[in-house]
Amino acid sequence: MSTPQAKRRRLNDATNTLKKPFKSPFRTPVRPNIGSDPPYSDPPDVSTSAQSAPYMTPITVPADPTNALAPPKPVATTPAPSQPRFTKPVAARTSLATPSRSISKKTPSKPSLTRELMQLRNEIQILTQAEALATSTRDDDLQVLIDRWRTVSRAAAEELFGSTRDRVNRMGGVGAWKEREKEAKERTMKWDLEERKAERERLQEAKENGEVDDEAFDRYAEMAHEQGENEEEDNVPKAADDDSFTMDMMLKTLNIDLKLIGYNKEAQRWDG
Repeated sequence: MSTPQAKRRRLNDATNTLKKPFKSPFRTPVRPNIGSDPPYSDPPDVSTSAQSAPYMTPITVPADPTNALAPPKPVATTPAPSQPRFTKPVAARTSLATPSRSISKKTPSKPSLTRELMQLRNEIQILTQAEALATSTRDDDLQVLIDRWRTVSRAAAEELFGSTRDRVNRMGGVGAWKEREKEAKERTMKWDLEERKAERERLQEAKENGEVDDEAFDRYAEMAHEQGENEEEDNVPKAADDDSFTMDMMLKTLNIDLKLIGYNKEAQRWDG
């Protein structure tokens, strides 16, 4: 067991400890290093640090009656650092964020820029085509090609006319050539007549079977009759008074338009 001397020593030590002034945890708060933190960092929460610090409740053990009845000494506390110093960076951050938001609103979005670029490209293309058409020499080029074709066609007709005229003369002249052309024309007309007759019979049979109505059959019959009436019996060009073979006779036999190639029948020469 402990002696009374040891008990008194422990009581005196506890009394001396209690006589020391109370040190508040708010005396030396942790201050943030403003130079190292970014300018927009939030201020430290003092209340949070105060809550995290453990609260120590001192145990009062009265050593003697006089100390027990003595009123407690006022504890000197250091007020927490005021926070207005940290409000300025927050305000600065807010003021800086607002212009950037307004700038982002004024800046056009990517789809609108793409649409404007497409419109500009279309306008440039239209202007380029208009300029090409305004300064085009295509009509002049076509006229040059037409003149070249006529020149070549006339040269070929002249060369062919010489050999054809010699052949007609060997056949017996223009009269013999007319007879041969007439026979060829009659053979062609006979073949066409046979084809129209066969087609008429086919339509007649289809009409009886109900495959073709009366209106379609009558329309075909009328067209065939008009075609037979319009066909000339003799499509061979008439010979001249001197019974000579001319250029226009050869061109008509070849189904070449005189105006297209530029031949004057009355003057018997090329136009231009």
